[in-house]
Amino acid sequence: MTEVNVAQEVLAAGQKRARDFAALLGIEHPVLNAPMPVEAGVELVAAVSEAGGLGVLSSAGRTPDELSKTVAAIRARTNKPFAIHLELPAKSLNSQELDAAKMLAEGLAPLFESLGLPNPTSANGAEIYDFSGERRRAHVEAVFERVLELNPAAVVATFGGLREPEADALRDARIFNIATATTLHEAKVLRAAHCDAIVVQGSEAAGPRSSFEDADDTEVGLSSLIPAVAAATKLPVIAAGGLCSAEQALGAVLMGASAVMAGTAFLTTVEAHTSAYSRSAALWAAPQHLVRTRLYSGRLTQALRSPLLDALTDYAPHMPPWPAATGMMSVLQQKAVELGRNDLEAVYFGQSVGRSAAHSAEDMVLTLARFIS
Repeated sequence: MTEVNVAQEVLAAGQKRARDFAALLGIEHPVLNAPMPVEAGVELVAAVSEAGGLGVLSSAGRTPDELSKTVAAIRARTNKPFAIHLELPAKSLNSQELDAAKMLAEGLAPLFESLGLPNPTSANGAEIYDFSGERRRAHVEAVFERVLELNPAAVVATFGGLREPEADALRDARIFNIATATTLHEAKVLRAAHCDAIVVQGSEAAGPRSSFEDADDTEVGLSSLIPAVAAATKLPVIAAGGLCSAEQALGAVLMGASAVMAGTAFLTTVEAHTSAYSRSAALWAAPQHLVRTRLYSGRLTQALRSPLLDALTDYAPHMPPWPAATGMMSVLQQKAVELGRNDLEAVYFGQSVGRSAAHSAEDMVLTLARFIS
């Protein structure tokens, strides 16, 4: 058998693996959108699913009732499968970590007051901005019960794997259980937790690292992560991180992936709820304009460099762990977008930034699926 024949067999095997995965979920193309809490709203999720991919809706920031209304709106636009994303809760913070959150609050207080936001150093500031993360933990539990009622095709979890009772509940409801890993070790933990497929988040990806066992600065790229996880777990692998072209999607499948997930590549589409500044920056920015920082969430995050990050540099060594700062920073970001304050806006980009100008979600789905469906 010649090398050409071998290459053709590898290609055919990869394409079959991707088609089989799509069939398993009842979709046409093995393409998912990343669960971006703001940008991936009703329109984008429905459009990705309607185009034959698997739209993924984030539950972050939505009450159970709000989630139900959002899902109803998606189902009014498409009768095709979609998934719901869950951010699993963090461990409780110790007193030293809470003190770090208060220190950050002191630094942000003048800015918050100038923007008309509640002062995070006030007597109830820690409660307003949920420094302890207790509201977030209660939210996840309530949302999970609602997800079972809503019965999506799949659940995509980040920051860990579902516990056995939740995993069993998904299995009983015939909801596909997808978890997220950033290292081979984490993937093995998720396999032991009986997930059905694994998103491998490469270091190329935008936003917070989804680490839960290994340190978030243990950064592994997709070319190392995909083949290792596919070989070790024997589970379907969904590649995520810096993907925006048909050639990249094919490369991921040739390395062992069964599907691809993209976020930054969808930001320029008409369906995405992308702010005006982010939409513009997605076209002109390049990887050299990105930084890795913990200042937005306490987790190592890939984002566009900004005046806000520069101003908060002195707080970086003392940044409280996720999610202590998330309440403050998310409120600040909402206000920044509302006021058009580009200097304060957190813009998360993967390393594909500047390389995609897709007009519609369908364009992007079909681009990524071109060689793998």
